[in-house]
Amino acid sequence: MKKRIIILGTNEYQNPLILRAKELGFETHVYGVPSGQIGEKTADVYHPINIMDYDKLWDDCSKLGAAGVASIASEVAMHPQNYLLRKMGIPCNSEWTEEVTTNKYLMRQAMKEAGIDSPNFMLVEDGYKLNDLLERTIDFKYPLIVKPIDLSSSRGVFKINTAEELQEGLDYAMGWSEEKKVILEEFIEGQEYSGDSIAYQGKYRLLAITEKHTTGAPHFVETGHMQPAPVSNEMKKKVEETLYKAFAALKIEYGAIHPEFRITPDGRVLFMEIATRMGGDCIGSDLVPISTGLDYMGMVINCGCGVAPDFSQIWQPKKAEIKYIMNQQDLDEFERIKKEEPEILVRFSDMQPLSDKPVLKSADRTGYYITAR
Repeated sequence: MKKRIIILGTNEYQNPLILRAKELGFETHVYGVPSGQIGEKTADVYHPINIMDYDKLWDDCSKLGAAGVASIASEVAMHPQNYLLRKMGIPCNSEWTEEVTTNKYLMRQAMKEAGIDSPNFMLVEDGYKLNDLLERTIDFKYPLIVKPIDLSSSRGVFKINTAEELQEGLDYAMGWSEEKKVILEEFIEGQEYSGDSIAYQGKYRLLAITEKHTTGAPHFVETGHMQPAPVSNEMKKKVEETLYKAFAALKIEYGAIHPEFRITPDGRVLFMEIATRMGGDCIGSDLVPISTGLDYMGMVINCGCGVAPDFSQIWQPKKAEIKYIMNQQDLDEFERIKKEEPEILVRFSDMQPLSDKPVLKSADRTGYYITAR
């Protein structure tokens, strides 16, 4: 009989994991609220259960005798995933780590206490008094960046250039936050990057560095990602050392890790945030395997089954890139590639109609396509 694996989430970003688990010989049991997502069809067995209903989820999962639990690129799914892993006796990150890696303020505090290079920052809660904040931030250097402590995917992010813009930026970010708490910090100048790593028994390996492209100020919505990032071997070693120190400060022990950071013009590596999940936007599921030849999803599956990750290279690396369609020019370039260079297209999403509304978060984008050269 095939080994069974529990996969949390059914959308197109989870589907590569479902397909890879099937390729590795697992019988896939996929959970999520019925909504017509692709994973409901590609799963060997689809379970129409809300993954946030822990009691119902465990009642159903406990009957499967599954080998493990996996999910990729989802902060929401990370919590029920760890809940199930603990119930099944499979090693995973602690509840403390889970809390600090999903709260930007606690994360900053933990890294500061560990002596990791960071900008000035502070927590701001609903009901704040502007005059008090102006006094407390007198030593902060503008521009500043504000973001909700409890959200991702560029939601609620705002760049504040002067003290006169402070209230506008805070009110914007506060309006997005469910907890009505935001983190205010000095803006870090320099190219933005992300990384994808794997942890097992508290040991780390950096698999890839991604060069990130965004819309820029004020909201920094991601427009594309490229691997491998054009950084020197010397800088890559510095990034690794800094990342591993930060991972240890957050007591990360198992599974995928996705740090976001900037490299300043003077060569400092400064963190923005760290997530204990694979990079979203198809970074972990597609770009890392293409650019490294490594089976990143297989590693995540292994960790979710309590098995050490396998770092064998299984195909020839290529340059990998994902581009998000934000306007007519982007759409025209996608159509050109489909016609003139179809061999480089790995996959692409369904395309939503172009909108005249401003792009404020990742979900506002029209679609994406992935290339390999």
